Amino acid sequence: MYKIATSTDVIRHLPFEEALKFIHDTGFEGVEIWMGHVHQSGLSAPEIKGLLDTFQFDYQVHADVRDVNLTSINPGIRKESIRQTKETLEFCRDIGAELLTLHPGRMSSSKDKPEDLWPVQIETFKEIAGHAEKTGVKIGIENMEKRPKEFINTAADICRLIKAVDHPLIGLTLDLAHCHSVEDVEEYIRKIDVPVFNVHISQANHEKMHLPFNSSSRDLIDFEAVLHTLSSTYFGMIVNESYDGKDPEAVLKEAFHAMDHLNREIIK
Repeated sequence: MYKIATSTDVIRHLPFEEALKFIHDTGFEGVEIWMGHVHQSGLSAPEIKGLLDTFQFDYQVHADVRDVNLTSINPGIRKESIRQTKETLEFCRDIGAELLTLHPGRMSSSKDKPEDLWPVQIETFKEIAGHAEKTGVKIGIENMEKRPKEFINTAADICRLIKAVDHPLIGLTLDLAHCHSVEDVEEYIRKIDVPVFNVHISQANHEKMHLPFNSSSRDLIDFEAVLHTLSSTYFGMIVNESYDGKDPEAVLKEAFHAMDHLNREIIK
């Protein structure tokens, strides 16, 4: 069985402590702390650690992605993005989080050519991997959805990057909704030949990501089949990222029940 967790980002409208309590009371065993939520809270690392210990969560961290681009063609933005990433690794160390999820860099302009950015993408992650060694924190690079300016989308793309960085602390955060924007999710998973450190789960159709689990569409993900396929190689945490701004608390409760049901189905 997988350990069922959720991102705090999906109820980011709540103060951090209230969000953790709601997640705990809903039944989740773990949390993925969104750094934007941490910044919003104003809480220190020891205060965050104290709350996590109070609720007895397993936990990991997702870096802030707002205005951050590790392959920006603006050298000042790229330098600041790397600095913030290193700072987040230190935050992970300070609260005892073993894993940080990072988005890969993206194009700054529609006129950029992805292949021109590959060398800086690889060198940037090698630099970040060196800092990860100092903190003892693993990094899961997330496969991105198919959308403008993102160029780490396919299984081949994400595996190419992780293999090129070639570091034991660097692996994959597999986002199943993002896979669905590229191809059949089971087919995508079968092409992965790098270590999977983390998995994000939410419903999706071919146009929109991170939908609630009770969404209705003709092209949604068949998670029972997908998790059966994934269970042969991955045994860790699955992190809910389903979201609906109209009633996020209800969507989170529905996500827990859907994930709990799926977890029971895959062990039959």
